[in-house]
Amino acid sequence: MSIQFELCHDSQLLSQYYDLRERCFRQELDLPGFDGREEDRDRQGSIVVARSGQRCVGGVRIAPSTALEERLGELGLVPELCCMWERFVFDPAVRVIPLMRQFCAYLVEMSRQFGYHHALVLSSLRNARFYRACHSALGVDFQIHQSVPDCAEGAFEGLEHYLSVSYLADDTFCQAAA
Repeated sequence: MSIQFELCHDSQLLSQYYDLRERCFRQELDLPGFDGREEDRDRQGSIVVARSGQRCVGGVRIAPSTALEERLGELGLVPELCCMWERFVFDPAVRVIPLMRQFCAYLVEMSRQFGYHHALVLSSLRNARFYRACHSALGVDFQIHQSVPDCAEGAFEGLEHYLSVSYLADDTFCQAAA
């Protein structure tokens, strides 16, 4: 199966991404009421998808960091140079480490092309550790900073939230994702 990564504007692929995130978040995060439909932040940001032919098998939203601006000062980060990676999802049928590393490398490069120096991620500690391992394999610094339970909103209230930062501005280029 050949999987390609791309910035997505295709309405059919976007619809598949929204359906996939709804299905996965409901099942894997035990959020039966999660609504995966397009949100305002989807329109404010950019959606990057992983696709196999005309089938979306994963995706993420790259959005301005407005949701966490008060935390950026604590970390010494400039809001205009930060984005957030949100609604990260991959079809469990294709979720393998090499593919995840390749997708992470693509996210880093796309975020750099958009002019961002840092990407913020809110996730469980388990996922944050996985993202850190992917970044480490790419030679990109990724720090898990702190538990931020007060950042949980809507359907995500009650779930574990850790704030992590991918340091994109480093001159190091992503190593080949193996």
